[in-house]
Amino acid sequence: MLRTEGFRKYLGNTSWLFGEQVVRLVVVLVTGIYVARYLGDALFGQLNYATGFVGMFFALSAMGVDQIIVRDLVQRPERRDELLGTAAFIKLVGSVLLLAVVLAASFIKGMDALTATLVLVIAGAELLRPFSVIEHHFMARVDARSSVRVQFAQVLLSAVFKLSLIALQAPLIWFAWVYVLETFVLAVGYSLALARDGGSWRTWKVSAPTLRYLVSESWPMLVYGVALYIQAKIDQVMIGDMLASTMGQEAAYAEVGQYSVALKMIEAMGFLPVIVQKSLAPAITRAKVQDPALYADRLLNQYRLMFLMFLVTSVPLYFLAKPLIVWLYGEAFAPAGTLLSLFAIRLFFTNMGVAKASFITNEGLFRYSLLTALVGAGLNIAINYFLIPPFKSIGAIWATIGSFLVSIFLLDLLFPRTRVNFRWMVQGMATFWRFHRAT
Repeated sequence: MLRTEGFRKYLGNTSWLFGEQVVRLVVVLVTGIYVARYLGDALFGQLNYATGFVGMFFALSAMGVDQIIVRDLVQRPERRDELLGTAAFIKLVGSVLLLAVVLAASFIKGMDALTATLVLVIAGAELLRPFSVIEHHFMARVDARSSVRVQFAQVLLSAVFKLSLIALQAPLIWFAWVYVLETFVLAVGYSLALARDGGSWRTWKVSAPTLRYLVSESWPMLVYGVALYIQAKIDQVMIGDMLASTMGQEAAYAEVGQYSVALKMIEAMGFLPVIVQKSLAPAITRAKVQDPALYADRLLNQYRLMFLMFLVTSVPLYFLAKPLIVWLYGEAFAPAGTLLSLFAIRLFFTNMGVAKASFITNEGLFRYSLLTALVGAGLNIAINYFLIPPFKSIGAIWATIGSFLVSIFLLDLLFPRTRVNFRWMVQGMATFWRFHRAT
């Protein structure tokens, strides 16, 4: 009975998380289409340039404490107020640091007044991010329902606000205030959910020993997060900056707008491999403890499945990308269709990289993971520098593909402990139709 109740609890938790992801995907994609159509490629690009610029520093507001807090809340629930209070304080310091860094960088870059204001508003929204630690309280209790309800409200209110701005023909700056609304709704919603659960943020405490402990534990995740966010957001910033000198600022923002439309479409498909990986992770972890051969079989099957998912999604997308973009966004965004076709190739690296996380986690190779993130971010910037001026957005996509090739595949060949994973990935791709019954 206990096993049955536990299974139902985890199944229900996963169902709520999956449902939230699906609803978020649909609502964000639909409202994003309307926003892009309303703003046009240049203004939409300017907005995404600003979000990309701030996004490079988003890891500062998290400070790498998220995974640590969930783990410690599970192990030491009696220290809830101390852990949540100290983590919230760390996030507040990180948010202030993010705001200071972003403002200094925008001043040094000499941004125009509108772009600088967009950056200020979006970065300022992060000052409410400390309340997000309440979500970790519910995660530790395997209670996704409470946090998902808050996130549902945030997504729906954000969509209503965006559509209202379009109906009112609001100027661009108001779309930046959407980010403030989103973090405000999360802060209020999480606080109410915590109160309904018998807690309150007013009882949180900041402990100096816990502060030192969390900082010492989380700094590798902070560096890792900074590298990942830079790799994810640097393209939009470099396209806007490097093309402005040759094409003019408005044309450069228009190029960012086309790139952003294609990027958002491909990111919408990114949750599928994550759901698959999370579903398979417990079985792979158990196999690691039970039987090395079974562990290898299950990793192989995961790589086979991820490669098969790539073929099933990317081949049709490659050929249908342009008509799909025109149908959804209009003829003005037709160039994004060509970019989306190339982004379909990137799904291969996304799927395999997500699957590789199972190997990294079970082998405890977190420093290696940090190395791959740093190398990937550095390579992406370097290749962008050479490819964006002659090839524009297409060059940025090839730069991403090149950096993923090195960070996800080729680096594995340099270290004895990871060569076996390279072999498993290649074998999984070469035999994607041959699933073993790994039981």
